[in-house]
Amino acid sequence: MTAAAAPSARTAAAAPAAAPSTARVLARAVAMEWTKLASLRTTWWCVGLGFAVMAAFALFMGISMVERFAEDPVAASEFSYTQLSSQGVFYLVQFVVLTLSAIAATNEYATRAIAATLQTVPRRGLVLAARTAVTAGLAFAAGSATTALGIGVLWAVVGSYAPLDAGYAATTVLGAGVCMALLAVLFVGLGTAMRGTAGTIGAGFLLLLGIPLVLQLSGMQVLNDAAAYLPGTAAVEVYAAGDVGFYTAPHDGPVNLATVLGWAVAAQIAGRTELRVRDA
Repeated sequence: MTAAAAPSARTAAAAPAAAPSTARVLARAVAMEWTKLASLRTTWWCVGLGFAVMAAFALFMGISMVERFAEDPVAASEFSYTQLSSQGVFYLVQFVVLTLSAIAATNEYATRAIAATLQTVPRRGLVLAARTAVTAGLAFAAGSATTALGIGVLWAVVGSYAPLDAGYAATTVLGAGVCMALLAVLFVGLGTAMRGTAGTIGAGFLLLLGIPLVLQLSGMQVLNDAAAYLPGTAAVEVYAAGDVGFYTAPHDGPVNLATVLGWAVAAQIAGRTELRVRDA
């Protein structure tokens, strides 16, 4: 009985361990990607710059509004915290998110560290998913926090002239966070496909501002309306809840959110395809 049991014990000991589940591998990849992103000084310089420029924008715009209200008190009734803070996100904060996403997606290609990452996590789709999740989470936090800061600074400066609707402000903060997260998803996918930081930032700038500006300056209404289907102009309609202050779209509501989501999904498909078919 003992002799027969010994081979069975040796066979069980020699059997390979069960492969870790997809959820466990993804969790480890997320932890690894967060460690890499958080360890870069550039990451926190970008986040800090986002807070600084938003605070400065809100302060300067608030002072300008106070001077205007002093001359024309009736104008205070038309003041919109959402409109001004959303313009700060559109012209400033979304480019911080673009830079963060480009760094997260492409930094390892410049240093050739991507080979080590793919040896650690051979399932390339999980690498991209983890990197996207980490960057989107940071973008959501940065987007919502900088928007809240901008509204807070504006309220501190012009609050005596224009009351703040807290519920409406919360909607703006949440919308900005969601849209910045979706833009991070977009640009991590785009950066993974392009593999170059400068190229990703350049392409992102064109998508967010360059191409919409050219289309709107064309003087043709059809091209003006076409700019609404680019990610930056669609996103600002979402977090400004239609109160942008300049023409961006012939429509409101879910169409704009679906537009940003569509760009994000398309970029992720392109990035995953490129990551799967090309060598590290």
